[in-house]
Amino acid sequence: MRTYVITGGTTGIGACVKQQLEQQGHRVYNVDYKGGDFCADLSQKEGRQAALEAIHKEFPEGLDGIICNAGVGPVRPAEMIIALNFFAVVEMAEGVRDLLMKKGGCCVVTSSNSITNQTVRPDWVDMISNVMEEDRVLDFAKDIPANQRPSAYSSSKHALARWVRRISPSWAVDGLRINSVAPGNTTTPMTQGMTEAQMDAALLIPIPTRYGKKEFLDAQEIANGICFLASPLASGINGVVLFVDGGTDALLNSEKVY
Repeated sequence: MRTYVITGGTTGIGACVKQQLEQQGHRVYNVDYKGGDFCADLSQKEGRQAALEAIHKEFPEGLDGIICNAGVGPVRPAEMIIALNFFAVVEMAEGVRDLLMKKGGCCVVTSSNSITNQTVRPDWVDMISNVMEEDRVLDFAKDIPANQRPSAYSSSKHALARWVRRISPSWAVDGLRINSVAPGNTTTPMTQGMTEAQMDAALLIPIPTRYGKKEFLDAQEIANGICFLASPLASGINGVVLFVDGGTDALLNSEKVY
């Protein structure tokens, strides 16, 4: 039996990951805004620190993995999007690194296949991932208008994927692995309320593995990728961004091989 912490494990993809790992006989400790083993608002520094203290108290013997899944879509203010999608992930992952080192553990973070689309703002990605100062970045983000929230979302996820790639060598020398899963359009509580027009817009570019069908990927399909990367089966994989999007990124970026 292995021991994992997951953030955002109450609903959607996170709930599928939690259920799958528990069915395999592992212990999964869920940190979420609601319905978690520990409830905290990870978009706030105070919430992260409280969660990290609780995790260290609960698992002094160490962790086999942390799955940083908590995040928010482009419907929230840009300040919250960047705080939760990027800075919370970095702080939670680095905050349990000492526990992971006790067991040679790993980290899997949930990114998005939007990291390659046209809404990404390279200047915002550079600001987030190069400055790495939350207060300064969020001071800028609070002035991002609502119509640019999709760019805040995709840019935050792009910065996260870049961070995973950048720090993976330093994790590896400590005997740790860190990887990212980039889901495509997925059926979750957030997407189930979409109107038919919104669904049509989202599927303007069809998902290859769903061609001819008006449907998204299942949350379980994303969970399968996350659970694989969190398992010993992925012992040779470090610093990758695994697209679990039914082939959408390959369709749009067929010449890109890295």
